[in-house]
Amino acid sequence: MKALPSFLHGVYRLGVRIFLSLRFDFCTWQDGELPPGPKIFVSNHFSSSDAHFVTTLMKDPIHMVIGPGFDVPLLRVYLRWAQQIPANTKENRAKVVQKAVEYLKQGDSIYIFPEGRLNTGRELMEFHKGAARICLDSGCPVIPIGLIAPMRRMRTKSGTFVGHSMKVVSRNYYANIGRPMAFDEEREMAKTDRALAEQMITDRIKDEVSYLIEDIRNDKFWS
Repeated sequence: MKALPSFLHGVYRLGVRIFLSLRFDFCTWQDGELPPGPKIFVSNHFSSSDAHFVTTLMKDPIHMVIGPGFDVPLLRVYLRWAQQIPANTKENRAKVVQKAVEYLKQGDSIYIFPEGRLNTGRELMEFHKGAARICLDSGCPVIPIGLIAPMRRMRTKSGTFVGHSMKVVSRNYYANIGRPMAFDEEREMAKTDRALAEQMITDRIKDEVSYLIEDIRNDKFWS
């Protein structure tokens, strides 16, 4: 990542970490060390807070795939300076895989929410195949992440600045980071049936994210 985007990302991440330390019971779990090099971080998406809070989960500067944020004029300027990946229009969404792969091949990591929009907080939505396509085209590992917060901590907030209401979290937020996923079998499958390989990868990612969420609910401590 270039100097300016890396600086902006570092400053913003520090600000989010300070905010979380002062206002939240923010717990994370991680199953082993993350591998060096570029990675594809993938998680569920249940609140507008996710895009901010998840930036603190890894050391890597990340290029995040972002939709509505690029519709806000002032915010759009910052996101472009920070080299985030726009997905707010059909035209931009068509370029997401290509742009993500370019960043990965430069040695940077990316973050994507395969659901594309917010789920209900109770169950996952369909996972789109963008993460699978990025994985196959880049050869980089996928890091699955399960996110959760108590429903009683969710509220809808008027978003005058961004032009639409937002679903935000207060006080409690939890993240479970899983083991890297390599997809060797699916990469071989892609040589003869690319569509099937993409679906297999997408299904496996969704199953792993679902498992990580349930692991918090059933086996981790959360208040």
